[in-house]
Amino acid sequence: MPIIKHVNELNERIGVYKIKPNKGPEPGEGEPQLLFECWAKIRTQTVSDIQKNYGTEFEDTIQIVIRQLQDYDINNKMKVMYKGTLYNIFKINPDNANKEFMVLFVRSNN
Repeated sequence: MPIIKHVNELNERIGVYKIKPNKGPEPGEGEPQLLFECWAKIRTQTVSDIQKNYGTEFEDTIQIVIRQLQDYDINNKMKVMYKGTLYNIFKINPDNANKEFMVLFVRSNN
């Protein structure tokens, strides 16, 4: 089954950010810097997914489907902003066969 049947399913806007470390003697993350925005399909977990993923690394995750070819190569040090919430990217599932869409597994910073 294809990840996306039609590009109209990419109907949510997300931002991809990089976080620069703080300058100076204080450690920690600095302010997020927007790299690019793109259209995405947000796949939330169903009840059966929640039950199946309980206690695993996929608990409380959201799957974000985007086009594979973007202005920047996405890595798990970047963050995703969706509806005002910043999410950590913890797994990237590229489409190595068709190179059309990739799935980002993200989890809230909270």
